[in-house]
Amino acid sequence: MTNLIERFEILDQELVHSISGHIKPILLLEDVETGSLKAWLKQVLQEVEDDALKNLDWKPQVGKYLVEAKYILINFLEHNTTISTREQIGSIKDELLAAAKETEVLQIPTYTALPDARIADALRELTEAISPLSEGDSVSYELSDLPDGKAEFNLKFFISPEAIEELLTSETITSKAEMILKIKKPDFLGESMWDFKHGVRPIQARIVDTAWLQRFQQRKEDVRPGDALRVVVETDAKYGYDGEVVALHHRIIEVKAVIPAQNPNQGGLF
Repeated sequence: MTNLIERFEILDQELVHSISGHIKPILLLEDVETGSLKAWLKQVLQEVEDDALKNLDWKPQVGKYLVEAKYILINFLEHNTTISTREQIGSIKDELLAAAKETEVLQIPTYTALPDARIADALRELTEAISPLSEGDSVSYELSDLPDGKAEFNLKFFISPEAIEELLTSETITSKAEMILKIKKPDFLGESMWDFKHGVRPIQARIVDTAWLQRFQQRKEDVRPGDALRVVVETDAKYGYDGEVVALHHRIIEVKAVIPAQNPNQGGLF
C-alpha cells in the first residue's frame, strides 16, 4: 500500500503538468480499514498564483482529473498483460489529454499531453509497486463518486524498460563529448555502471576504456572519494515518435585524467 501511495504521489505531480506546472498536488491518507486492507485517499491541491487559470474554483475540476487519470491507467492494466503496440500508448495519451481538457480551468486551452515514454513508465512503475503480492492477492482502485468506477490491477502485467525503449524509439542519435564527471559510486568489478554527477544531473555510464579500467583494477590509477574524471563520453539519445527523449545511454570510451578532489583548509566552527 505504501508503494502504491508513493507512486500515486509522483504520478500526480506529472499528470498535473498537462494543465499547469504551478499546481502542487498533495495526496493525504484519510483512513485505513483493516481485514482486507483498504486505504481512503484524499486529493489536496496547494494554492498557486497562475494567470493561466480562470478566475474560478479550479480545485474540484483538477482534483477530479487526477483521480480519473489514475483510473485510466489502472483500467488499462486490468485488461492487458503488457504493452504490445505503440497505438495502445497513443490511446491512453488521448484519454488523459481529453480528461485534462474537460477541466476547462485554463483561460487559454493550452493543455499538453504526457510523453509516450512517461505513460509507459508509469504503467510499469505502478505494476512494480504491487510486486510483493502473491498469486491469489488482488488490488483494486475505486472512485467513491462513480458506481462503476472500479479498476483491478493485473498482477500478471509486465514490461521491461528495454521493451519500452524498443517499442517507442523512432530514431537514435549518437554523439561524443569531452566532459568532467564527478564520481559518486565507482564499479570495482568492471561489469556494471559507474554513478557520476555532471553539474546537478546524475549520469550512469559504463567505462569501456579497457586499458584504463585494467590499470584501475590493478590499483595503478589512484581514484578516491570526491575525485572526478576527465573523459570522452559517447551518448546514444533515443527519440520517440512524439519527438520526446525515450532514453539516454552513456559510455565512457576514453578516460583522459583523474582530477583529485580539492580539500580546502578547514577553518573554525564559525
